[in-house]
Amino acid sequence: MKHLKVLSEANLLKIEKNGKFRNIHLNAIPIQMIYDRWISKYSKHWANSLTRLKYDLEGENKMEEIKQIYTLYIKTNVDKLWDALIQSKITPEWFAGMAVTFEPKVGASLTYDITGPEGNKLSLVQGKILEFDPKKKLVYTFKLTAEPKAATDRESRVSYELEPIGDSIKLTVIHDDFDDKTPTYFGTSQGWPMHLSNLKTFIETGKAMDLPKMH
Repeated sequence: MKHLKVLSEANLLKIEKNGKFRNIHLNAIPIQMIYDRWISKYSKHWANSLTRLKYDLEGENKMEEIKQIYTLYIKTNVDKLWDALIQSKITPEWFAGMAVTFEPKVGASLTYDITGPEGNKLSLVQGKILEFDPKKKLVYTFKLTAEPKAATDRESRVSYELEPIGDSIKLTVIHDDFDDKTPTYFGTSQGWPMHLSNLKTFIETGKAMDLPKMH
């Protein structure tokens, strides 16, 4: 088990206790940050397609739990990170140009919108607030509305959990409640690592990475 300890200390694994068992999830954020820095953006499409083909042929996707867990440590304070997650003026900076809009209460509607060149708004994600604990936790349902391939996917669920640790904040993002490896699952499993590493860069440096915007 030494190799698991090494990976855990490097923040590459997220370990969840489940009774007598432990569920182990890969934390893709550090890997994504290396990818963003060193791998050509032009190779992304081919890399994703080829690895997905490998997993499908070998049946590896059937072995995995239908859940995405991402953990990152951001050198900031809880107020600044919380605002970056819930303020419509800030989310476009790190979340591919998408502005979040919702009332801070359970049951309220939530949308992630982009603004077109003529000022028109298009909702890319819609959902409802399930939990709202200011500066600690936000949980909402997640439905891709602008992606035709995901039109028949049931709503999934996203949660943000913030935990102060020293001079940093531990942010855990969990995306779960998928029926299967749906188009929503595949799309978000590629999107979250990029967006969250961009969030960390934006908060710590004041400048986001040069990544594609949604349109």
